[in-house]
Amino acid sequence: MSQETCTLATQLIRGMGSFFKSCDCSRQSRCPHAYVIRYRDASGRQCEETGYTTQQKALDRLTQVYNEKRNTPRQQADLKRELGKQRFGEYASTWITRQRHYAPGSVRAVNQVFNSQILPILESRRINTFTSTVVEDFIMSMEERSVGLASQQNAFDTLKKIVLDARRRGGITEDPFDGVIPPEYIP
Repeated sequence: MSQETCTLATQLIRGMGSFFKSCDCSRQSRCPHAYVIRYRDASGRQCEETGYTTQQKALDRLTQVYNEKRNTPRQQADLKRELGKQRFGEYASTWITRQRHYAPGSVRAVNQVFNSQILPILESRRINTFTSTVVEDFIMSMEERSVGLASQQNAFDTLKKIVLDARRRGGITEDPFDGVIPPEYIP
C-alpha cells in the first residue's frame, strides 16, 4: 500500500478500524472506486473488506463490526482467540474424539485420511490462518503428489468438517471454503 493511501485512511473511534480508498486518483472524494474498510475482528486478526460504494456504507459496516465485537462477552472472545491460535493437528485430534456418533470403522478411516493426506500438509497451521487460498493449495498439493480423486475427495470432505466446526466455534471468522472448487470423484 502506498504512503498516500495510508495518510488518506480515516481513523474513527479507537479500536473501530478505518476506511479509505486504495486508488491513486487525485480527487478521491469524486472518483468511482470503492471504499475499503480495515478492522480487527473479535479474535484480534486484521481484516479487510472492499466494495463499499459510499463512505456511509463503509462506516455502517465498521459500526456493525465494532458493535458485534463490543457486545461479545470478554470470556467468549478470549475462548475464540485461544481456539484460533490452536494448531490444526491438535484441534483435529480433539475433533475426532468429539465425534461419538462415528462407528469404529469410520474413526479408523478418518484417522487414515488424517495421517496420510491432511496432517503432513496442515498439522502445524494455526486454525485462524485458514483461508480459501490455503484450502486450494492443499488440493493442489494432493494433485502434485498424484493422490487419486477418491482420496482427494475424502481428504477434502474431512478437512471441511473439521475447519467448519472450528468456524462454528468462532476460531475462524470467514468461510475458507467460499469459492473453492472441491475435487470431484465420479465412481
